[in-house]
Amino acid sequence: MKKTVILNGIAVGEVESTGNDEEDMEAVRAFLDARGLRKEVTPFQAAYNAALAFANTSAYLYERDLSRPPRRGQNIAPFVVNATFGIELYFKALALKHGKTLRGHKLVQLHKALPQAALDSIERVTPACARDRMLPGAPDFAGYVRQLNDIYSEWRYYYETERAGKVEIEPTIFVMQVLHAACCLADA
Repeated sequence: MKKTVILNGIAVGEVESTGNDEEDMEAVRAFLDARGLRKEVTPFQAAYNAALAFANTSAYLYERDLSRPPRRGQNIAPFVVNATFGIELYFKALALKHGKTLRGHKLVQLHKALPQAALDSIERVTPACARDRMLPGAPDFAGYVRQLNDIYSEWRYYYETERAGKVEIEPTIFVMQVLHAACCLADA
């Protein structure tokens, strides 16, 4: 049996399937290598791609279930968990882009540990991102990060507690947008 090899949404050929997923993946890698189509993913790209996946999931939940009536309130927790985990990964990706590896899960600590060039990127994109959101007052990126600092751990098991921390959706989306845009900036 043959499996079609898809690269960036385009069928580029076929490989023989063995029925073993690991062997089949190795065959796909060999196929792509033989044609010069496989590119190594840098640590920055891997972290960025993961951040983007979680951010896209939260955006999907927001657009489909939370942005307009009838709202599906049961999807606020998945929105919050995906958004805040995406933010964590964006911080780590942005640090990698600027040559630093970050560890940990506290958003405030990750923000403070960013290299100056990464902080400068955040500053550069903040005004444009703020125009896209209905924020409660002047944009306060660091303040929003403080509000979100423990939200991931509070909300992922929200059903086990009496209450989870307050989450403001617009500032949360704003933080994701800023970090996404900062990751996408061309180095000056």
